[in-house]
Order: sequence, then structure tokens, then C-alpha cells
Amino acid sequence: MRKQRRHPGAFTLFEMMVVIAIFVLLAGGIYSIVDVSVRATAALTDDSLQSQRLDAFISLLRRTFHNLPATARLTGGVRVQDGDGSAEIVLRDAPGIFAWGSVAPSAGAAVISARPRLGGGRGIGLLLVPGNPTEMEWKASLEKGPWLPLLPDLRSVSWRFYSASLQDWVEEWTAEGERPPLVELTFQFLGEEVPRTYTFWLPPVKEASAAPAQPEPTPEQPSQDAPQP
Repeated sequence: MRKQRRHPGAFTLFEMMVVIAIFVLLAGGIYSIVDVSVRATAALTDDSLQSQRLDAFISLLRRTFHNLPATARLTGGVRVQDGDGSAEIVLRDAPGIFAWGSVAPSAGAAVISARPRLGGGRGIGLLLVPGNPTEMEWKASLEKGPWLPLLPDLRSVSWRFYSASLQDWVEEWTAEGERPPLVELTFQFLGEEVPRTYTFWLPPVKEASAAPAQPEPTPEQPSQDAPQP
């Protein structure tokens, strides 16, 4: 009797569907793992960049306030423009501050202001205004000047100044002839619930001490050994 040779059968439609389903599940699991890993890495990178940016910003402010020259004048508070208030500090007659290359003015003003951003929130920026601008030039510089961003993605920003005479914190400082011993900055990042507060020390303005009075020269007395006429 002649034996019939068996040929291997092909996959059935059901088996193919099972294989495809398993492949889809494996691919979906791999994609989910990769997606979670990428998102976690991006979040860690963003947190690291924000921490580095914050440390650099606070260090810059601390050095700037600590090294203010005796001629520097400070004012601060909230500037209202077009119905919106921006917390800011203005440093005048402080040559050498924010001296990055040749762009820093030898005399003029430096403005540190929390300005609104297009995407929402606020960002602290720096503006250097050289010379002695008029009031119109000053307003134009604040509105259209080349602002250097220092710290973005903020929800709120406020400054306070310690008054030695009042022994208390005030929200506005207009006495250009005096300098507060302490300046406090409070801000809150977007997505955070707890605000951050930093306090900066400012060197006191030393008044020039009066020069000691010079003794008046006494008239010369004739010598006793001189011959008498």
C-alpha cells in the first residue's frame, strides 16, 4: 500500500489573528515603557534646568546687592502700566553692575522687573538704561527696551524693603538718599503651591567723615638768646 506524504499545513486565520494581537500587545507595552522613560527624563531635565537657573539668578542678585557702590541709589515697588502692575527695583548711579562685556552702562540705571509673558505668567527681566534719559525716553525704554530674561515661568513676584526707622518691612522704597539694609524677594513658580522667599543684605552708605581741624599756626616768638638792641 502506498503511503501518502503529509504536507505541513499553513497557519489558519485564527492563528494569524492571535499572533498579530500578541505583537500589538508587545509593541504597545514597549511603547508605553519608552514613553514613560522619555517623559520622566524630560521632567528631570526641566527640573534640573530650573534649579540651575534659579541658583544662578539668586547668586547674581546677591553679588549685585552686596557689591553696590556708595553712589548707588535704590528705589522699588510696583509700577502700574496699562492697568497691570509689575514689581520692580531700579538701581541708579551704580557703575559696573551687570558689567557683561561692553554693554553695561558706565552710568545710568538698571531695572529688574517682573513683566507679564505672552504665554501666561510672569518673568523677571533686566534692562540697562544708559545715560540720563528724559521721562518720555524712560517710558519708551521700559516698554520697548531690550529686556534680558533672568527667571521665567513665575506666577507672582513681590519685593519688600526693611525700614530701619520703622523697624518693619515696607512694600515701596522711594527714599533715594537712603538705602534699606535688607531687601526681600518673594515669588512663586507656575505649577507650585508654595512661594519662595529670599532675603538680600545691602551694604550701608557710609557718610564721609569730616576732616580733622588743622591747628592754626602760632606766630613765631623771638628767641631769648637773640641780642637785645
